Amino acid sequence: MKKIYLLLTLLVVVFVVGLYGLDRYREIKRHQQEQTAHLLASCVNQGILSLFRLQANDWKKHPNFYREQQQVLNADIEALPKKILDGKPFESWRYAVEICEKLTRNTNLQHITIFRPLGELASAEMSDARTFKRKESLRKRKKIIGGLKESARAADRYLRDLQSDINIKLQAYRFSDQEKENIWNRINSEVLDYYQKGSFSLKRAEIYLERVSSFYRLMAENTRGYTVRNGSLYFYNSKLRSEVEGLNRAMLQGEGEFFANYTQIVARKQIPVSVH
Repeated sequence: MKKIYLLLTLLVVVFVVGLYGLDRYREIKRHQQEQTAHLLASCVNQGILSLFRLQANDWKKHPNFYREQQQVLNADIEALPKKILDGKPFESWRYAVEICEKLTRNTNLQHITIFRPLGELASAEMSDARTFKRKESLRKRKKIIGGLKESARAADRYLRDLQSDINIKLQAYRFSDQEKENIWNRINSEVLDYYQKGSFSLKRAEIYLERVSSFYRLMAENTRGYTVRNGSLYFYNSKLRSEVEGLNRAMLQGEGEFFANYTQIVARKQIPVSVH
């Protein structure tokens, strides 16, 4: 009889220890999942904060600001794992670190695509009348305008591309469905719910760029119709002068609006707070 009692007691102890171990295991997994999700949410947030700094830049004064921001973002991302990790690295954590690095590389490339052409457009070389007749300068201007068209399209789809990139990266790693759901919920609740597509207008950008393209094309196709004296244009043909002045006036009037358009790629939004 005593042996039966001892056996029952042992079974109860084993059962209790097993339950405790299972609870402990679940708690560790839950904590690990929270860290993984928080790291990726923080990673996405750093990229968007970098975009906001780029949106606020004066491209005529700081045409290479995108390079500075690339370095700043890389440093901020590099510091994240040490700030967030509690304990030793685990498999899902390593996945998250790799995903964050890849997301950041893509974010930097996206920011270069969007903002580098703005600095090139704002350069003095772009509007230097002394170079209007040079074929190499025309090729460079065409390249810049082509880059700006790509820039405008990338700016217009910024958040869509970001969400697609996150999803592709998550699918490429061996996260469980529950982990992927937790990560998306955290990214949305901590980051994406606070942002929305801004008032950036692809149509207005394209209209302005068409005017710029028409201006430089007109100058390149009529090299015998004008000359440059002390940096100013002198026209032999009144009709050409009228066309050029009209396009130039439209460009100057639209320039401020064009650059301001790029301050509205992504906007912060207010999250309504429910009152209980």
